Amino acid sequence: MQLRIIVVGKPRQEVYGAFVADYLRRLRPVWSAEVVSIPEERLTPGRSEAEVLRREAGRIREKCPPGWPVVALDRTGEAMDSPAFADRLRRWQESAVRGLAFVIGGPVGLDTELVRGCALRLSFGPMTFPHDLALVMLCEQLYRAASIIKGWPYHR
Repeated sequence: MQLRIIVVGKPRQEVYGAFVADYLRRLRPVWSAEVVSIPEERLTPGRSEAEVLRREAGRIREKCPPGWPVVALDRTGEAMDSPAFADRLRRWQESAVRGLAFVIGGPVGLDTELVRGCALRLSFGPMTFPHDLALVMLCEQLYRAASIIKGWPYHR
């Protein structure tokens, strides 16, 4: 199964990129994964948040392969522990989906219509995190899920 993580904007600090690269490298024996960045729309005078989100959503949709379930990271989404997340990924894998797309919004968030159409809204809790940190956390949880599925000792 392939994984594509679509993130609005680019990491602002190199340390985040190093963590992401490390987890994606570790994940390779189980799933191929890539991070795709789309440009962040600037909130400027005369431009509403809704317009910014709508434009970003259009670019996000272009990067989501047809037929792939989409998972939006959303603080109001479903919170689950790591074994439950691993089980959800295992079920998608066993259903023979070709891949999964994960979406992380930028500073303004994600378009409500985009989120509404997702197969899962995933929450890391009610707190708001910078999208760079959310990306690292997602990559770590994907690797942890792969470890759980494979029975590797990483998850204890």
